[in-house]
Amino acid sequence: MPELPEVETTIRYLGKKVNGKKIVSIKKSNKRLRKNLNLDDFNSIKGKRIIEVKRFAKYILVKLNSQSFLIIHLGMSGRLKFYLKENYQKEKHDHVVLEFDKFYVVFNDPRRFGMFFKLNNKELKSFFNNYGQDLLVDKINISEISNKFKKKSVSIKQALLDQSIFVGLGNIYANEALFHCRLSPLRLTNSLNREEIFKLIKSCRYVLKLSLKNGGSSINDYKSPDGTLGSFQNMFEVYQKSEVIFKKQSFSIKKIIQSGRSTFFSPTLQK
Repeated sequence: MPELPEVETTIRYLGKKVNGKKIVSIKKSNKRLRKNLNLDDFNSIKGKRIIEVKRFAKYILVKLNSQSFLIIHLGMSGRLKFYLKENYQKEKHDHVVLEFDKFYVVFNDPRRFGMFFKLNNKELKSFFNNYGQDLLVDKINISEISNKFKKKSVSIKQALLDQSIFVGLGNIYANEALFHCRLSPLRLTNSLNREEIFKLIKSCRYVLKLSLKNGGSSINDYKSPDGTLGSFQNMFEVYQKSEVIFKKQSFSIKKIIQSGRSTFFSPTLQK
């Protein structure tokens, strides 16, 4: 699943291409996504100009000059593709095609868990009302997080994936961040002291920024809009690994399932 670095890579690329450009037309396939544009949206989107492309959590927000937003979530296997008009050939799983003067932006999603829908300003605020803080860009209040952790008493891994606490952090980066700060994913949130929480947040930011610097992770489906693969998967320490080398020694990695998600960690190194 594309996570925060992959979504951020996508918006940074697309923003340079589409900001200020007018949508000539919009077309969709007859296949349903997890959340879809309705029929009234098509006429209201055509001819509108894009003000900016930004990110909230794992959502892509395309602001239009009509005080409304196209909201895109890449789901499990979705990606946005950029084509000059002369280079575009329709592919299987191309579900939404935005036409501009000289290019197309195409939403492709083989598994159709993605979302492509529209919200106005009031609806946008309500939609994101219960989301937490963004580890990549927000200034995190350690005392506030510490209070939330003390009240929850769930595993750290589960807390990292809770979008009401931190937004955008997914399974891959939770695994990698926990190894980076040497904390066990099995530890309960109310067992962490202030110093450990600080280290955890610092490690989350480090891993997210390192992945972003390397174009995100391309494991199954993810590519940037121009087709470029990310390379952070080559830097994984524990995710989908069987051992890790630390200080010239080999330590085994254990795989467990937590809340239906795979967790990889070193029981010897992570306490």
